[in-house]
Amino acid sequence: MSTSHAVVTGASGAIGSACVRLLHERGWEITGLDVVDPPPGLEYASWHMADVRDREALGKVAEQTGPVKLLINGAGFGDRAPAAEMTVHQWQSVLDVCLTGTFMTSQAFYPNLCQAQGAVVMNIASLAAQRSCALHANYCAAKAGVESLTQVLALEWAEDKIRVIAVSPGVVNTPIVRKNMAPGSDREKAIIGMTPLGRLFGPDELARLILAYCSDDFSHVTGSTLVADGGFATAGGLPQFYD
Repeated sequence: MSTSHAVVTGASGAIGSACVRLLHERGWEITGLDVVDPPPGLEYASWHMADVRDREALGKVAEQTGPVKLLINGAGFGDRAPAAEMTVHQWQSVLDVCLTGTFMTSQAFYPNLCQAQGAVVMNIASLAAQRSCALHANYCAAKAGVESLTQVLALEWAEDKIRVIAVSPGVVNTPIVRKNMAPGSDREKAIIGMTPLGRLFGPDELARLILAYCSDDFSHVTGSTLVADGGFATAGGLPQFYD
């Protein structure tokens, strides 16, 4: 698999960069896309400053890239506000990045995926797609759309031998999460207390799950979403604690 090529969007973020590092360790060639500079030490990837909302920019990167065996759609962000007060910009910007960006990136790299003969698209959704969260109307709607889009692309692209799957993680221990939940805080204790496995999900652990789920060991899986939340939703985790 040393000649396989992966494309990762949101590659400078905690989850994206964890995927980049693991892919590199496993011998993949990597193209990283983001709107900010990559973290130090990841120079081995081919980096492109490209916004997933910019179809033309995505197309230019795709034209420079050969067959793509794995596309990880990881770009996303949230902008919380009560639904009655959420601005059009807050609503649209989250939808544009999380949902439309996933669609446009998949569309832009579709020819590259076809060339790879047996490619995989991994869409990073969220538990918020299934567990409604107050103050997150935009994010919940976008991630629910990602899960639905995953199913549609899986149906349409099966004949091209492209599998399209999604993972919906719960609370991942990233710097963005830590801005709203300090280590040892009551909020952290509450979330861990409602998680049967008794811990948060680490970005490196999520990266390992993503690569495992995309491997040939799961060659008959397409159109489905794997929930990885340590049992949080099953145990009835309260939406207001999820962020």
